[in-house]
Amino acid sequence: MTNVTISEEAYNEFRAFLQDNEIEDFSIRINFAGNSCSGPAFNISVDGPKEGDVVEKVNDISFVMEKDLIDEFGGFILLSTEENDGRGLSLRPVFESEGGCSSCPGCH
Repeated sequence: MTNVTISEEAYNEFRAFLQDNEIEDFSIRINFAGNSCSGPAFNISVDGPKEGDVVEKVNDISFVMEKDLIDEFGGFILLSTEENDGRGLSLRPVFESEGGCSSCPGCH
């Protein structure tokens, strides 16, 4: 089972992003950042695996995730700028969910 789906185009763009930001350790943790109007949000950080983590190696990049995130979201899809309709790199869950807040005007 693949926990991170990434096209060659997205891989190359993400790797260039890491290099442009002088990231030398390609061990990238995917974190849950909370829910927003458009659904769950995620961020990434440079961090090695911890006990109980799942590591998905894509070429020379290791994506590190807590097992609970995979269970809840089914894994992740990293989209290139082109695949994301020109809006930059994007990290999305496999299991999409709708936005869940009712506190902003756009959700009513």
